[in-house]
Amino acid sequence: PGQLRRMNGALLTLWDLSPCIDVAALVLTELVTNAFQHGGGEDITVTWCADVTHLTMRVEDSSPVRPVLRTVDETSEGGRGLGIVEALADAWGVSEDGRTVHCALALADHTA
Repeated sequence: PGQLRRMNGALLTLWDLSPCIDVAALVLTELVTNAFQHGGGEDITVTWCADVTHLTMRVEDSSPVRPVLRTVDETSEGGRGLGIVEALADAWGVSEDGRTVHCALALADHTA
């Protein structure tokens, strides 16, 4: 996760999106952690794409099992990853084949 956060920071700095770094790093860390824990931990691909309105990040793993947003109680030690993504991202979803989770951050929310 540390190396991924550094890559995220370097890329977003290069793209002049530094105000998005912290939120993007948190969301991306949750998605990649889910891919490792529930997607088999092999062949994980991360992609970033930015346009004038959104930063979109995608995490693909090799598992055909669709990620599911869980309801957890306050005493649970895990299961909050997609809840964090849902709370911080402006949009998120899962591909039809269940292998890719994508999320979008509105740049206006982070660069104003």
